[in-house]
Amino acid sequence: MRKREKRERKKQDREIVDLMMVTNHFFHSLKEWIMEMDDPRNQSYITYTQADLGYMAILKNVCGQFSMREMEENFNKETCIDTLRLLSGNRHLEEMPHYDTLNYYLERLSPECLSDLRKKMVTSLIRGRQFHRNRLLGKYWRIILDGTGLFYFKERHCDNCLCTKRKTDDGKTVKLYHHKVLEAKIVLSDKIVISLGTEFIENEKEDVSKQDCELTAAKRLLQKIKKAYPRLPICIQGDALYATEPFMKLCKKTCHWEYLFTQKETRQKKLDEGFEWIKSGEDAERQPGLCQEKGRGFYANHVEEVAGKTEVMNVFEYEYERKDKEGKKESLCFEWVTSLEVTKRNLEEMILAGRGRWKIENEGFNNQKKGLYRIEHLNSKNSNAMKNHYLLTQIADILMQLYVAWNPYIKELNQTLKNTSSGLLESFRRQPVMDEDVSYIFRYTTVYLE
Repeated sequence: MRKREKRERKKQDREIVDLMMVTNHFFHSLKEWIMEMDDPRNQSYITYTQADLGYMAILKNVCGQFSMREMEENFNKETCIDTLRLLSGNRHLEEMPHYDTLNYYLERLSPECLSDLRKKMVTSLIRGRQFHRNRLLGKYWRIILDGTGLFYFKERHCDNCLCTKRKTDDGKTVKLYHHKVLEAKIVLSDKIVISLGTEFIENEKEDVSKQDCELTAAKRLLQKIKKAYPRLPICIQGDALYATEPFMKLCKKTCHWEYLFTQKETRQKKLDEGFEWIKSGEDAERQPGLCQEKGRGFYANHVEEVAGKTEVMNVFEYEYERKDKEGKKESLCFEWVTSLEVTKRNLEEMILAGRGRWKIENEGFNNQKKGLYRIEHLNSKNSNAMKNHYLLTQIADILMQLYVAWNPYIKELNQTLKNTSSGLLESFRRQPVMDEDVSYIFRYTTVYLE
């Protein structure tokens, strides 16, 4: 496509109006859900509604505004005020809220309110049945666990900080303080993977005998997900950290879910030995021509009987060859353990699901850290506001992923996510929403996702 054709095609993209249309299509009650949250402010002294503040925080993220000051400067436009007034439904809105006003609100708002808002959004998408065809084996929703670091400090930030000791080049031991988070993401499609649950990894107080860790936080998170989605058929996915019998028991016996974890010799030595013994047998048959690389797969069900384990451990692997940077052939092998019965018919689907976990984990947090949202940027030093800023980023990411999956111009123009975000910012600043746009946003229409 030539440059002139790209410019003409780009003119057809309504950007902020299209984002509002997609948001209204999937979450037509979003404004009401925000207003239903428990407002922690004194109602006698408020100027802005919760919808004003909530939508402004969401727009901050989708428009790629990393800092509160940057948002303050770029959103100070009459067009921005008019669009926010339409989104929030506050007819008396005359100015964009100051970022101190937003932080004051988030310092007092309970994170449970935003978690409940996200639950309503995810439930709405699941009940819409648009993504049911992407379930694993036609039944199970894939929930992927992934942890990452958020904020790092040289001095203790709060009583909940995690602490690690490191040695400097001169041999001195220094303490570093940080905050971590564990995410549970639900796979709706190959390109739409959104936040389902969040558990902050933090200490209860300053002096604790044992610090909080990812595995302990995962146990808490699974119980919260089970309470929020008691009837949802789920297959929990994660790396080798979770491939332990106690965690498998929590998934299968307590939550009544399936599991699919990466298997490593260092994590389950006896299981690995039992699987290798089965592979070396005369009747062991490898299935060729699988996946894009046309590699070989092998599986063995109920390896726990050989390894002396009690939980169901069906093991399968995938091996293929590729050329390295020097042009030499190298062999890659991946191995997983699952509670699901593996067969010749579903082996390739299981391999794709296992490999997809790694891709989703890396692309998900890498994009949020280095790409669009910069979740490591500290928007507030208040611990409660830090959590709420993070949860609002996950809510904004749901809207952004749906918008990108729908927008036909992004793929056609080969447009990056960063450029898409910049386009939304410019549209938000310069494009007034007319009466015909309002009709387009709120009319009933069919939205097809890629």
